[in-house]
Amino acid sequence: MNVKIGAVSEKYGISRDTIYFYINYGLLVPPKHGGQQDFDEKTLADLEMILELKKLEFSLGDIHRILSLHRVSKMASSQDIMDLKRFFTAQRDALVQRRDELSAIVGELGRKISTLNENARREGITLGVPLSMLGLIRCPSCGREPEIFSADMSVRHIYSGALKCLCGYSASIENGILLTPNRNVDVYDTPDLNRDMYKNLPPHLITLFERAYNRMTNRLKAAGPAGKVVMETYVNAWFFMHNHLGDLHRDGKYIVVDKYPETLAMYKELIECQNVGLDVLYIADSGTKLPLKNGCVDVNIDFFAVNEHNFYHDTFLLNELKPYFSKDAVTIGTYFYFEKGRRSMKRLLEEYPTCSGDNFNLQRFRISMEKAGYEISGEDDCGRTDDSGDNIGFSFHEKGEEMGLLSYIARMNATPNELNKNAPCR
Repeated sequence: MNVKIGAVSEKYGISRDTIYFYINYGLLVPPKHGGQQDFDEKTLADLEMILELKKLEFSLGDIHRILSLHRVSKMASSQDIMDLKRFFTAQRDALVQRRDELSAIVGELGRKISTLNENARREGITLGVPLSMLGLIRCPSCGREPEIFSADMSVRHIYSGALKCLCGYSASIENGILLTPNRNVDVYDTPDLNRDMYKNLPPHLITLFERAYNRMTNRLKAAGPAGKVVMETYVNAWFFMHNHLGDLHRDGKYIVVDKYPETLAMYKELIECQNVGLDVLYIADSGTKLPLKNGCVDVNIDFFAVNEHNFYHDTFLLNELKPYFSKDAVTIGTYFYFEKGRRSMKRLLEEYPTCSGDNFNLQRFRISMEKAGYEISGEDDCGRTDDSGDNIGFSFHEKGEEMGLLSYIARMNATPNELNKNAPCR
């Protein structure tokens, strides 16, 4: 009794497409009646042999050869039997070798999992405000060195205490983080304590990030950070230094600023667990009038920081931070911009009503640089993407509109008198 293809599909639990593939490949040769293919007992027996050999992980090519051996010889001679035995023996030996290889891989994976479990349980040494960096702290109101009261400290760090200035300014150190009274009041942002900004980034966008990271890392090394002060702000968005701790010089001093104490505490703990031995001053402040000594910063890091600042302010970040830069300071950064991003900017301004209309505008970025007295001495186009994926960091990016990344290094090229004449840039 011949059977139609639908019944064969249902009986053996395989799709019609698979059956047609076997027919086109030559594995199955069902008889035809009236233009339709019927499956007789011999064809069904071939199908059962195919399915059995697939379970034994034979390739389709080998299955075809085994079927051909059956079809031509009917396994009538001892030579035919020996030929089939060679097929099975070779497959067994290949699977034994594969088993041994898989066993070694399973063992290596087990060792990696054990190492990760150990790292997850690893506790770092809790650090505070480095005593070596106290000389960088100044009252943002009058510029004096504040006094420290009720300090809980070790020979290298201050973990808690009160900072007071003769002018009346006060701040505090809690859990090793310098907390200023300038607390965040923005309602359009939240602290990213689970690093969700880094999740669901499409691979092609991560490739652009990596290109920018590589250029920034090379420029940071060329800047010779040994003994220098390196600062990064707005780390709640993206935190370059945390992703490149191995590239930071152990003799440098590092300042990390964000408006969220929670974000700083999260990153501080992550960095401490890595025991990298860096002197890091964490400052929680929601503005740009920081408790720092003028001219103390030698290298400023900007990975999206200029963009992030313009989410909430209509001023140019590097102009705001300029008082803290030394005369030879460099800014190493990556600026994000849209190519004809009208729909993306419209959505951005809807999501963030405080956002500057000049954000993500490469031309305005260049103009702002010039007005603030900076010269871009090197730049690289790291590429563009028209799809940032389903990511909270770029929720406003409309698919189809290109967003580019420009890696750059900039230096101040104006005299102090000229710099003081510049108003906040847009």
